Amino acid sequence: METTPSQSEWLIMEVFWAAGTSLTAKEVIGKICNKTDMSPRMVRVLLNRLWQKGVLRYTVDEHDARVYHYAAAKSK
Repeated sequence: METTPSQSEWLIMEVFWAAGTSLTAKEVIGKICNKTDMSPRMVRVLLNRLWQKGVLRYTVDEHDARVYHYAAAKSK
């Protein structure tokens, strides 16, 4: 399985590396959609792909099981 991020996935990873902390999908969408023409749905798809590739990890919010906190699993 390919683990190298695509160009779009790389843009999302740049957000995580710049933040240096975990982010929710909503926070990533807020940061990415202002700079690109990516839809919120596409950002969520890419987050899932990055998780499947092992580039991101996540934890489930302790107060709301619908909210995931993503963090970079690999450094730049």
